[in-house]
Amino acid sequence: MVSLALTASACGSSPAPSSGSESAARGSGGGPSAGATTGSGGDGQSAAVDACTLLTPEEVAPVIGKNDGGRPTSGVGDSVCGWENPETYHSITVSVGGPGTAASGGIKDEPGVTSEAGPEGIRFLSGGIARFAAGDRDCQVQVVSGAGGDDDKVTAVKLVGLLRDRI
Repeated sequence: MVSLALTASACGSSPAPSSGSESAARGSGGGPSAGATTGSGGDGQSAAVDACTLLTPEEVAPVIGKNDGGRPTSGVGDSVCGWENPETYHSITVSVGGPGTAASGGIKDEPGVTSEAGPEGIRFLSGGIARFAAGDRDCQVQVVSGAGGDDDKVTAVKLVGLLRDRI
């Protein structure tokens, strides 16, 4: 049984609609596709972010092993993607909040949510969740691996570094 649900109320409102060709959006090279970047369009709105384009197979496999390549999933945020190893049920889940969900460039604890301070503004929540700001977006990454505990936190911090550069 896998718990991919993100229990903290941290990111923007609704799950991202799935695109018709998720594998095409991810690309097949050594880095995320161009669709993974955001910016300000001519209308002043931030570009949409596809969470499934933010990590490469080469970045996910060392953490959870063989996996499904990442699929849009439900959760808290504008775009949520989960990578799961079907044999071990180890997983990585990335949730990207909408523009303005971390308007000050930082995050605050939600009422009733217990968290632990981590490096570089990261907040660790229960269930292996690392909550962080990426620009003006409130985001999360959840690592569920055989290592568990502090090892998953170390992995989450590394992934946050990659994700911040790509969101």
